[in-house]
Amino acid sequence: MPEATSACPVPPARSSSTAPRPWECRLDLPNDPRTPHIARHTIRAALLGHACSQDLTDTAELLTSELLSNSVKHSDGLIVITLRTRHDHIHVAVMDNHPELPNPLPSTTDQEFGRGLFLVDALADVWGRYPVTGDFRRRGWKVVWFELSTARE
Repeated sequence: MPEATSACPVPPARSSSTAPRPWECRLDLPNDPRTPHIARHTIRAALLGHACSQDLTDTAELLTSELLSNSVKHSDGLIVITLRTRHDHIHVAVMDNHPELPNPLPSTTDQEFGRGLFLVDALADVWGRYPVTGDFRRRGWKVVWFELSTARE
């Protein structure tokens, strides 16, 4: 399996005779208002380059943006995004230095903010969050992640 890098390379398009190979990429981004925009476009290019469907790509892009917006708002340092593809699902994780584990809030469609985890809960096949404990350099950080099944395709 390719090693995670500081950029998400666009893998070659798969041929119809071969199953997609699992791969992984990682983005290390600053805490900056432009971060969600950059990550959205990178996730989109990577997934479309991996021959994922438009629907799956759109959903992954939206949910990644929601998680990153929360990170930009609540943390104050580096934000790490990891994208992993497998034959049956994709996995996106966002790690930041804000230690509090988020919980979805009750939400209504007319709210202007506060719906990020509500959307993740509604659209992801599975999602979760956990504190980072094993990596001494990132102890006290947290990871929020989601998975989408490729069966949507």
